[in-house]
Amino acid sequence: MKINYKPFVLFFLFATFLSQASPGIENLLKNNARSDEDKKADIRRKPAEFMTFLDVQPGMQVLDVFSGGGYYTEIAAAAVGENGLVDAHNNQAYVNFIGEEKLSVRYQNNRLPNVVRLTQEANDLNLEKQKYDRVLLVLSFHDLFYVDEKNGWPEINAHKFMTAIKQSMKTDGVIGIIDHNAKLGTDISSAQTLHRIDPKIIKQRMQEWGFKLVSESNHLSNPQDPLDIPMWDPKIRGNTDRIVLKYTHAE
Repeated sequence: MKINYKPFVLFFLFATFLSQASPGIENLLKNNARSDEDKKADIRRKPAEFMTFLDVQPGMQVLDVFSGGGYYTEIAAAAVGENGLVDAHNNQAYVNFIGEEKLSVRYQNNRLPNVVRLTQEANDLNLEKQKYDRVLLVLSFHDLFYVDEKNGWPEINAHKFMTAIKQSMKTDGVIGIIDHNAKLGTDISSAQTLHRIDPKIIKQRMQEWGFKLVSESNHLSNPQDPLDIPMWDPKIRGNTDRIVLKYTHAE
């Protein structure tokens, strides 16, 4: 009889990362009161691995950039605990896309008391200097090169935007990036057409903007992703091959 070891391997890896994660994350992921949507997302997003990769600790100050519906915001809030803080950033286009009704479910009745919602347009980002220990930029680096003025997403001055992010980080602060991979050699237009980006472009731009690559993780890789179809294609949605990078200030 041939045994499929893959489920056992995946469970072992999940259990290993969960044991390394903060007690807050462990308790959150085991909480049956969480939404079904969030619990399903855990499988493909592997939040304990990401928080462990970034070494998010209790008491830290975190900025979740383009936080969308707040999935990672809630994870980070659990990781930093009651003595920490998470600023959940969105622009108005993201708020409109997610919907205020859905966002209110996440944040209603002060259910995340250590989270502050922050709505600022990308080209008008105004953040406190040297505030954050960790910055999350999840599935939205490519959006710095996306334009949809009809729906409130004008062309972003990416260099100015990331300079504001860098200045908001403490001297030993860390920024974690996750994004949908495009094929190597694909130009920046894939951000517009596929909502993907060549990892080499991320690394090149981050170096130009004064960040230093610390490490890279493959815990969200998927070799079955063809990399040349839109990330929303039903064949791959939610299971794209994703780059995971950790940066700090350049020397």
